[in-house]
Amino acid sequence: MTPMHEETTTIPVAPRGDLKAFRAQNPYVALGLAVSHLMTKPAFANLRFGDWSRVLTGQINRKHYYFAVDGRNRIQGFMGWALSSKENAEAWVEGRGALSFGDSVEGDCVIFNAWAASTPEANRFLVSLARGLIDGKDTVYFKRHYKDGSTRPARLRVNDFVARHLERQKGAAPAIPPAPRIATNQPSLQHA
Repeated sequence: MTPMHEETTTIPVAPRGDLKAFRAQNPYVALGLAVSHLMTKPAFANLRFGDWSRVLTGQINRKHYYFAVDGRNRIQGFMGWALSSKENAEAWVEGRGALSFGDSVEGDCVIFNAWAASTPEANRFLVSLARGLIDGKDTVYFKRHYKDGSTRPARLRVNDFVARHLERQKGAAPAIPPAPRIATNQPSLQHA
């Protein structure tokens, strides 16, 4: 990787107030930016290409992702998710099954299956965005990946605390509407 490439994607310099949520209009650009940002992160660098490509492509086609971008348009973070039923989310978090595109479009559970931040400020910014996504949902699912190669499944019930937190942070972070359903006439990537 050349220094120029690194400078345009992940220099961790932005304070939280300088960050904004970004979603590329072109799905091919979004996929390229996501790969460029995530491939340098240890939790993603060693994942199987085919499996991980399907996850990112599905998130991008469903518009279930956001980049955290600083004032100089450098990517500081990425989060991607799926909406699913409790049954499918439990199977995913326990490693008993993968999610299909159709299983990831709607449901009472939010699965965060991609999360990377270059700075603590970017992480807090992504958390603020995520609170808007999970408001009114039942449970949040995710997996923590550790440097030693181990993985810990996690589940968090969504409760009134999320709504109260959103009220307190009004004005501090952008309000994020639910991700829209995909229109069939939009250009998209192939998806599994």
